[in-house]
Amino acid sequence: MKVKLNDRLLAVSNFVEEEKAIIDVGCDHALLSIYLVQNKKPKKVIASDIKEGPLVHAKENIKKYQLENQISVKLGPGIETIEDDIDTIVISGMGGLNMIGILKYQKDLYRNVNTIILSPNSDTSQVRKEICKLGFYIEKEALVKEKHIIYPVIRFQRGKRKYHESDYLYGPILQANKDSLFLEYLNLEKVKKEKLLSLLPKKYFHKRKQLKKELKMISHCL
Repeated sequence: MKVKLNDRLLAVSNFVEEEKAIIDVGCDHALLSIYLVQNKKPKKVIASDIKEGPLVHAKENIKKYQLENQISVKLGPGIETIEDDIDTIVISGMGGLNMIGILKYQKDLYRNVNTIILSPNSDTSQVRKEICKLGFYIEKEALVKEKHIIYPVIRFQRGKRKYHESDYLYGPILQANKDSLFLEYLNLEKVKKEKLLSLLPKKYFHKRKQLKKELKMISHCL
Protein backbone atom coordinates (compact mmCIF):
# COMPACT_ATOMS: atom_id res chain seq x y z
CA MET A 1 0.00 0.00 0.00
CA LYS A 2 1.45 3.33 -1.13
CA VAL A 3 0.87 6.65 0.63
CA LYS A 4 -0.52 9.51 -1.46
CA LEU A 5 0.76 13.08 -1.20
CA ASN A 6 -0.78 16.39 -2.13
CA ASP A 7 0.81 18.27 -5.04
CA ARG A 8 3.04 20.38 -2.83
CA LEU A 9 4.55 17.52 -0.84
CA LEU A 10 4.93 15.53 -4.05
CA ALA A 11 6.93 18.42 -5.53
CA VAL A 12 9.10 18.50 -2.40
CA SER A 13 9.67 14.74 -2.61
CA ASN A 14 10.81 15.08 -6.22
CA PHE A 15 13.72 17.22 -4.97
CA VAL A 16 14.95 14.50 -2.60
CA GLU A 17 17.62 12.27 -4.10
CA GLU A 18 17.70 8.52 -3.57
CA GLU A 19 19.73 6.80 -0.85
CA LYS A 20 20.09 9.85 1.40
CA ALA A 21 19.89 10.23 5.18
CA ILE A 22 17.02 12.65 5.74
CA ILE A 23 15.44 14.66 8.51
CA ASP A 24 11.87 15.83 7.82
CA VAL A 25 11.52 18.89 10.09
CA GLY A 26 7.96 19.83 11.05
CA CYS A 27 6.86 16.45 9.72
CA ASP A 28 3.21 16.86 10.80
CA HIS A 29 1.61 13.45 10.14
CA ALA A 30 4.81 12.02 8.54
CA LEU A 31 3.24 11.47 5.11
CA LEU A 32 6.31 12.86 3.36
CA SER A 33 8.63 10.68 5.44
CA ILE A 34 6.55 7.60 4.59
CA TYR A 35 6.54 8.48 0.89
CA LEU A 36 10.32 8.91 0.89
CA VAL A 37 10.85 5.48 2.43
CA GLN A 38 8.49 3.91 -0.11
CA ASN A 39 9.99 5.65 -3.15
CA LYS A 40 13.50 7.02 -2.54
CA LYS A 41 15.35 4.14 -0.84
CA PRO A 42 16.74 6.40 1.90
CA LYS A 43 19.55 5.29 4.17
CA LYS A 44 17.69 6.83 7.09
CA VAL A 45 14.65 9.02 7.85
CA ILE A 46 13.92 11.08 10.97
CA ALA A 47 10.40 12.50 11.23
CA SER A 48 10.64 15.44 13.64
CA ASP A 49 8.12 17.90 15.03
CA ILE A 50 7.94 20.38 17.90
CA LYS A 51 4.37 19.36 18.81
CA GLU A 52 3.28 16.10 20.40
CA GLY A 53 -0.14 16.09 18.70
CA PRO A 54 1.10 15.70 15.13
CA LEU A 55 3.62 13.08 16.24
CA VAL A 56 0.83 10.93 17.65
CA HIS A 57 -0.72 10.87 14.17
CA ALA A 58 2.73 10.41 12.63
CA LYS A 59 3.31 7.28 14.68
CA GLU A 60 -0.14 5.96 13.75
CA ASN A 61 0.54 6.49 10.05
CA ILE A 62 4.00 4.92 10.26
CA LYS A 63 2.49 1.88 11.98
CA LYS A 64 -0.28 1.74 9.36
CA TYR A 65 2.32 1.45 6.61
CA GLN A 66 4.48 -0.92 8.71
CA LEU A 67 7.54 1.32 8.65
CA GLU A 68 8.31 1.49 12.37
CA ASN A 69 11.81 0.10 11.77
CA GLN A 70 12.60 2.57 8.97
CA ILE A 71 11.41 5.93 10.32
CA SER A 72 12.53 7.43 13.64
CA VAL A 73 9.99 9.79 15.23
CA LYS A 74 11.48 12.55 17.37
CA LEU A 75 10.00 15.39 19.42
CA GLY A 76 11.98 18.63 19.49
CA PRO A 77 12.30 22.17 18.15
CA GLY A 78 13.89 22.98 14.81
CA ILE A 79 16.76 20.68 13.91
CA GLU A 80 17.72 19.82 17.47
CA THR A 81 16.68 16.21 16.75
CA ILE A 82 19.20 15.85 13.91
CA GLU A 83 21.90 13.17 14.01
CA ASP A 84 25.49 13.37 12.72
CA ASP A 85 24.94 11.09 9.72
CA ILE A 86 22.05 13.14 8.28
CA ASP A 87 22.99 14.69 4.92
CA THR A 88 19.62 16.16 3.82
CA ILE A 89 17.29 18.55 5.65
CA VAL A 90 13.70 18.94 4.41
CA ILE A 91 11.35 21.64 5.73
CA SER A 92 7.98 22.36 4.12
CA GLY A 93 4.85 24.32 5.00
CA MET A 94 6.47 26.70 7.46
CA GLY A 95 6.96 30.46 7.39
CA GLY A 96 10.19 31.51 5.72
CA LEU A 97 11.42 33.50 8.71
CA ASN A 98 10.99 30.45 10.95
CA MET A 99 13.05 28.39 8.51
CA ILE A 100 15.78 31.02 8.52
CA GLY A 101 15.81 31.10 12.33
CA ILE A 102 16.10 27.32 12.56
CA LEU A 103 19.04 27.18 10.16
CA LYS A 104 20.83 30.43 10.94
CA TYR A 105 21.27 29.91 14.66
CA GLN A 106 21.96 26.17 14.72
CA LYS A 107 24.71 25.89 12.08
CA ASP A 108 26.87 23.58 14.19
CA LEU A 109 24.10 20.98 14.22
CA TYR A 110 24.19 20.41 10.47
CA ARG A 111 27.85 20.72 9.57
CA ASN A 112 27.63 17.34 7.76
CA VAL A 113 24.55 18.33 5.74
CA ASN A 114 25.10 18.99 2.04
CA THR A 115 21.48 19.43 0.91
CA ILE A 116 18.66 21.61 2.25
CA ILE A 117 15.22 21.42 0.62
CA LEU A 118 12.75 24.13 1.60
CA SER A 119 9.19 25.05 0.63
CA PRO A 120 8.37 28.21 2.59
CA ASN A 121 4.90 29.71 3.01
CA SER A 122 6.27 33.26 2.97
CA ASP A 123 9.38 35.48 2.70
CA THR A 124 10.89 33.40 -0.08
CA SER A 125 13.39 36.03 -1.20
CA GLN A 126 14.78 36.29 2.34
CA VAL A 127 15.00 32.50 2.53
CA ARG A 128 17.07 32.39 -0.65
CA LYS A 129 19.35 35.18 0.52
CA GLU A 130 19.93 33.96 4.09
CA ILE A 131 20.48 30.28 3.22
CA CYS A 132 23.00 31.32 0.55
CA LYS A 133 24.78 33.38 3.22
CA LEU A 134 25.14 30.17 5.24
CA GLY A 135 27.34 28.65 2.54
CA PHE A 136 24.82 27.11 0.16
CA TYR A 137 23.76 27.81 -3.42
CA ILE A 138 20.47 27.33 -5.27
CA GLU A 139 20.77 24.12 -7.26
CA LYS A 140 17.15 23.50 -8.22
CA GLU A 141 13.82 25.36 -8.03
CA ALA A 142 10.20 24.78 -8.93
CA LEU A 143 6.78 26.25 -8.25
CA VAL A 144 3.71 24.24 -7.31
CA LYS A 145 0.08 25.32 -7.08
CA GLU A 146 -1.93 23.98 -4.15
CA LYS A 147 -5.47 25.25 -3.44
CA HIS A 148 -4.98 28.34 -5.64
CA ILE A 149 -1.74 29.32 -3.87
CA ILE A 150 1.65 29.12 -5.62
CA TYR A 151 4.49 27.84 -3.44
CA PRO A 152 8.22 27.58 -4.18
CA VAL A 153 10.34 24.48 -3.68
CA ILE A 154 14.08 25.15 -3.50
CA ARG A 155 17.02 22.78 -3.20
CA PHE A 156 20.20 24.27 -1.78
CA GLN A 157 23.58 22.56 -2.04
CA ARG A 158 26.66 23.36 -0.01
CA GLY A 159 28.87 25.72 -2.00
CA LYS A 160 29.06 29.30 -3.25
CA ARG A 161 27.55 31.19 -6.18
CA LYS A 162 27.12 34.88 -6.92
CA TYR A 163 23.58 36.19 -7.22
CA HIS A 164 21.86 39.46 -8.14
CA GLU A 165 18.95 40.95 -6.19
CA SER A 166 16.49 39.66 -8.80
CA ASP A 167 17.81 36.11 -8.21
CA TYR A 168 16.87 36.30 -4.54
CA LEU A 169 13.48 37.84 -5.35
CA TYR A 170 12.38 35.59 -8.19
CA GLY A 171 14.84 32.71 -8.29
CA PRO A 172 17.74 32.30 -10.75
CA ILE A 173 16.52 28.95 -12.09
CA LEU A 174 12.85 29.96 -12.23
CA GLN A 175 13.83 33.01 -14.25
CA ALA A 176 15.94 30.92 -16.62
CA ASN A 177 13.17 28.36 -17.21
CA LYS A 178 10.20 30.78 -17.32
CA ASP A 179 7.49 28.13 -17.31
CA SER A 180 3.79 29.00 -17.35
CA LEU A 181 3.35 28.78 -13.57
CA PHE A 182 6.27 31.14 -13.02
CA LEU A 183 4.75 33.67 -15.44
CA GLU A 184 1.42 33.33 -13.60
CA TYR A 185 3.23 33.94 -10.30
CA LEU A 186 5.01 37.01 -11.68
CA ASN A 187 1.77 38.49 -12.97
CA LEU A 188 0.14 37.99 -9.56
CA GLU A 189 3.14 39.66 -7.89
CA LYS A 190 2.91 42.53 -10.38
CA VAL A 191 -0.75 43.15 -9.55
CA LYS A 192 -0.09 43.00 -5.79
CA LYS A 193 2.86 45.39 -5.93
CA GLU A 194 1.06 47.84 -8.22
CA LYS A 195 -1.90 47.91 -5.83
CA LEU A 196 0.36 48.43 -2.82
CA LEU A 197 2.21 51.22 -4.60
CA SER A 198 -1.06 52.98 -5.41
CA LEU A 199 -2.16 52.81 -1.75
CA LEU A 200 1.17 53.71 -0.14
CA PRO A 201 1.44 57.38 0.91
CA LYS A 202 4.23 59.34 -0.78
CA LYS A 203 5.97 59.93 2.57
CA TYR A 204 7.09 56.27 2.47
CA PHE A 205 9.72 57.19 -0.07
CA HIS A 206 12.11 54.27 0.41
CA LYS A 207 9.36 51.64 0.35
CA ARG A 208 7.87 53.17 -2.80
CA LYS A 209 11.30 53.25 -4.41
CA GLN A 210 11.83 49.54 -3.60
CA LEU A 211 8.41 48.62 -5.00
CA LYS A 212 9.15 50.48 -8.23
CA LYS A 213 12.48 48.68 -8.48
CA GLU A 214 10.81 45.30 -7.97
CA LEU A 215 8.13 46.12 -10.56
CA LYS A 216 10.87 46.95 -13.03
CA MET A 217 12.54 43.58 -12.35
CA ILE A 218 9.20 41.80 -12.85
CA SER A 219 8.70 43.57 -16.18
CA HIS A 220 12.20 42.51 -17.21
CA CYS A 221 11.45 38.88 -16.27
CA LEU A 222 8.19 38.94 -18.20
